[in-house]
Amino acid sequence: MHYSHRLSSGRLAQIVGTFVLIPVLILAVAGFWMSKTEHLFEPKYQLMASLSKSYGLEPGAPVVVSGIRIGRVKQVDLNDRGTVDLMLQLSARYQEMVRSNSELRITKSGVVVGQTQVDIGAGTASSPTLTDGATIRAVEPRDIGDLLNEVEPVLMAVKQTLLRVETITQDLQGGLKAGGKALEQVALATQDLPAVVASVQRTIASVEQTATALPAMTGSIQRTLGVVDRVTADMQRTTSRLPVLLDSAQSTLTSVKRLSDSVGEISQELRPVVQTAETTLGDVSTLVRGAKQTFPFNRFAQNAGPAPKPQVVPPPTGLSSLRGDQVRR
Repeated sequence: MHYSHRLSSGRLAQIVGTFVLIPVLILAVAGFWMSKTEHLFEPKYQLMASLSKSYGLEPGAPVVVSGIRIGRVKQVDLNDRGTVDLMLQLSARYQEMVRSNSELRITKSGVVVGQTQVDIGAGTASSPTLTDGATIRAVEPRDIGDLLNEVEPVLMAVKQTLLRVETITQDLQGGLKAGGKALEQVALATQDLPAVVASVQRTIASVEQTATALPAMTGSIQRTLGVVDRVTADMQRTTSRLPVLLDSAQSTLTSVKRLSDSVGEISQELRPVVQTAETTLGDVSTLVRGAKQTFPFNRFAQNAGPAPKPQVVPPPTGLSSLRGDQVRR
């Protein structure tokens, strides 16, 4: 037999009532919590606004200030002027934030997409607060056509920028090709770099040796310059005496010429004297030979030995010596 068949009707009623009461209590707690969250039991006030379009606003859309929800859109209605009247229901505890210089804007709960909501900018403390039933100034969002008109110049500028970027890219590619060629040339030049470096090192060593020998060379050059100065001074002194030497040489040449002329004249005068002397010597020689053959001189000649051989006298040329040993006998 089932357990429920053994319960009395009163017990069953209690159990059923318990199962019914628990959900009701849960719903009541949830309703109270939701009403507290939605500020249902807080005092409220209303503000009015006018828009040319509804922009997707519907009753129940949230109203926020600085991202904090302070109320909701109570009514969206079309008036006889063709505009849209909004009625906002706001919490009274945020009334000090909504002032006469506050502005109403239609925004999205997300960055681009989301629920359409009303965003109210907080006013300054010096401005008066808006009372119940007052009208708040609305700043309508721009139409997509206006946005496109404003964006079109920007798009054109972006297009021109892209064209310039394309041109710069082409120039850059050309520059990269030229840079590649330059790198190839640098690589070729780098191959010859060791020989160039060795040549530079040899040149540096030669320069160092030259620099080491430079003081000695400088001293030698200075000494040579000193000798040149002295030689130059001697030449100057010699050159200064040259006219006197030239005059003396000219006088000497003149004297030699006169002496040569005198010698020629004397030679002509001495020629007859020499001829006379030769004739006299011939006669003397003849006399001597005759005397040798005559007594007693022939005896002396025989005792003296054979007669000496006659000497060959060269013919007289110019001046002859008058010494006795050169006279022919």
